[in-house]
Formats: sequence, C-alpha cells, structure tokens
Amino acid sequence: MKVTIYVPTEVEIKTVRVEIAVRYGEEDIPNDFPFRVGDMWIATIDIDKGKIIDWPQGKTGSFCMKICDEGSYFLQDVEGKEVLSIESNYVPNALLPGEYGDYLELDIDETGTITNWLEDADLSDFLPEED
Repeated sequence: MKVTIYVPTEVEIKTVRVEIAVRYGEEDIPNDFPFRVGDMWIATIDIDKGKIIDWPQGKTGSFCMKICDEGSYFLQDVEGKEVLSIESNYVPNALLPGEYGDYLELDIDETGTITNWLEDADLSDFLPEED
C-alpha cells in the first residue's frame, strides 16, 4: 500500500503576486495605471521591502478598491515559484493593507514602495488552520 506523506518544509517567501478584478472601471483605477490589464490589476510585491516589482520609476499612485471575495494572491519563493495561494477569496489583510478582508488600499511612491505597507505584515492567512 502506498501513501503520500506531507512533510513540513521551510521556504523563504520573497514576493506576493496580486490579481484583482477592477470592478468599477476608472472609479477604481485609471485605465493607464501601472499593471492594469483590461479589467484586472496584476502586480508582484516584494514582501520584505513593500515594493512593487518593475514599478515605472517616477510615477506615483494610490487606490482603494473593494475586492470582497474576488481576488487571488500567490506567495512566491526567491526563485519566483508559487508556494501558497489564496484564490477567488477575500483580501489577506494580515499581509496587504486594507480593511475587513473586503478592501485593498495602496499608496505608492515614485520608487514603487507602498508607503502604507504593514510593518508587522504576516502570512498567516495563507497557512492552514491548526486543529
């Protein structure tokens, strides 16, 4: 008889890829906002630095969007491999700024740094609940 055994493995998490639907058009995010692709905003954030990867230097921006249970969030290791995810679900506000699991709120400076990034951000929303 064969069984699969899951062994806890320590992994260095580097980034989170955020994929959220733009629900209310330009009321949420202008069409020319960095990383907006059609009705989606897709960006990768360095978790330790609170900085959006490949942000266009010199551009600032901010938004507060109601996401509810429609966002997807992918934790990636140092090689960019997806390790854990939350898909089509509420905002993991233990990691991303916002309120009540419904909102994502980002204030981004000219270097791509999220100025309201949580200093005590954690990944607990991505981990299975212990019995």
